[in-house]
Amino acid sequence: MTELLHMSDNYLREFDATILYVGEDYLVLDRTAFYPVGGGQTSDRGIISKNGGSIPIHEVRKAEGEIRHYSKESIPFAAGDVVHGKIDWDFRYECMRFHTCQHVLSRYLQLNYEVETVGNMITPEKSRADYSPLESFDDEMKREVEAGVNAILKQNLPAEILFMKRQEAIDFLRSRGYQTRYLEMVPENVQDFRVLTIGDYDAASCAGTHVANTSEIGEIRIGKSKNVGAGKRRIYFTLMKP
Repeated sequence: MTELLHMSDNYLREFDATILYVGEDYLVLDRTAFYPVGGGQTSDRGIISKNGGSIPIHEVRKAEGEIRHYSKESIPFAAGDVVHGKIDWDFRYECMRFHTCQHVLSRYLQLNYEVETVGNMITPEKSRADYSPLESFDDEMKREVEAGVNAILKQNLPAEILFMKRQEAIDFLRSRGYQTRYLEMVPENVQDFRVLTIGDYDAASCAGTHVANTSEIGEIRIGKSKNVGAGKRRIYFTLMKP
């Protein structure tokens, strides 16, 4: 099992680890700060090095119970080696800004338009989320949502990571109006929940990476939208630097 350091510290940029296994084009470490692709968020990328030698990591994925760090270059390390990992911080931080903003956007649409988030893709420069039931998203609604979300972001709300036991987390999230269908999808054997709160505005079960305060996000700019199924609409957005 690989210890996922990002689960408790989203701002950790470097770490030391021991190699557990070397595959044909990937490494498995005993601990990592790299975020593996999942939950609609792209993975981290960066460098793993030892004694002056290094390889770029272009993707991290969960596969067959492992966290695999993939490289397109030949891997010069062996199991048992102690290595140093360094994530691409600029790339990670953009993912953090976009992911926290997506939570605020989704909560705003839930509260004001009674729609639920049914999918998302978080990546730097441009991200998207899918909402249902949402048949249309005209210019007037786009302007209203953009202004409403930006007003919330400017409140400088703290974003905090909490860890709760299953029933405590379920009760807490339901009391905050969280989308309960996602709770029901979590396997019964999962007894520990990671919960993100954004001030008193939003609470959600989320394993992704996030900023510590909405003041780090800047302003949202909502772009195009399109239908992606019956009653389902995809909304694209970008961010302006704070």
